[in-house]
Amino acid sequence: MRVFAKRALLFFVLVLFLASCTAHLPRYAPDFSNPVYTVAVLPFYNATNDVGGAMGLREEFQKRLQHRHYKFMTLKEVDEILLNRMGITLGDQLEMTDAIELGKTLGVDGVVYGYVLNFDDVTTGVYNVKKVRAGFKLVDTKTGQTVWTGGRGVKTVIAGGGKAGVGISVLKEAMDDDKFEPFGAIKGIEEIQGLKDWHIIRAGATKKIEDAAMLALGEKLITKALGVHLWLESNTMMDLAMKGFPSGPGAASHEPESLSKEGNGAIKQSPGN
Repeated sequence: MRVFAKRALLFFVLVLFLASCTAHLPRYAPDFSNPVYTVAVLPFYNATNDVGGAMGLREEFQKRLQHRHYKFMTLKEVDEILLNRMGITLGDQLEMTDAIELGKTLGVDGVVYGYVLNFDDVTTGVYNVKKVRAGFKLVDTKTGQTVWTGGRGVKTVIAGGGKAGVGISVLKEAMDDDKFEPFGAIKGIEEIQGLKDWHIIRAGATKKIEDAAMLALGEKLITKALGVHLWLESNTMMDLAMKGFPSGPGAASHEPESLSKEGNGAIKQSPGN
């Protein structure tokens, strides 16, 4: 591997290591006016070919709820109830029902829908890009009204071949950014803001195509081996998409026995809430 690619790859690994060691989620003040307290994060609609990416983003969204003053069901509980009572196992099957019915079945005040549109790692030498794009919405299951939406696309671009490679990459990105139409047919996605907006976290170029290819492939091998593939893109996307996500009211604004009624027993208090 050439010197440039080696140095760039080592720098990337160092940044990834430091970020994973120091990453923390901020805590938020409760919003006592929010009527949604108990929440279930539903299986995400996955428009990509990467099953693990959609699962990882769903787990990350659930993790971030711990700092937002909600009481939430575990993902395992949500999946078991949806399967046993409604025959639902995938996010695209949620179109068969609505939020009000889901709230009754799961015994929650709100449900979170997720739509994963991109989880891509493309390496061609001249054009190398990592993309993560997803949208989310929180729906009040008592009224069926959407409380909040957020979405964003995040990408890393490495071009190979000097100015010619950069030109090809820029053109390719411009063409890709216009291709939102195929996703427009997904039910419920039309109200999510930010899905057409892209944020570039890293952009670079190498004089030789093989250097860019080695750098992109090296990153892919290392991040997959560490179980953090597309971690930087995913984490940044989640930070941007969840800006403005409302805090829950917290347990203090609800009766302690409100979850003890029949049908709500699956909901448990998560540590840290």
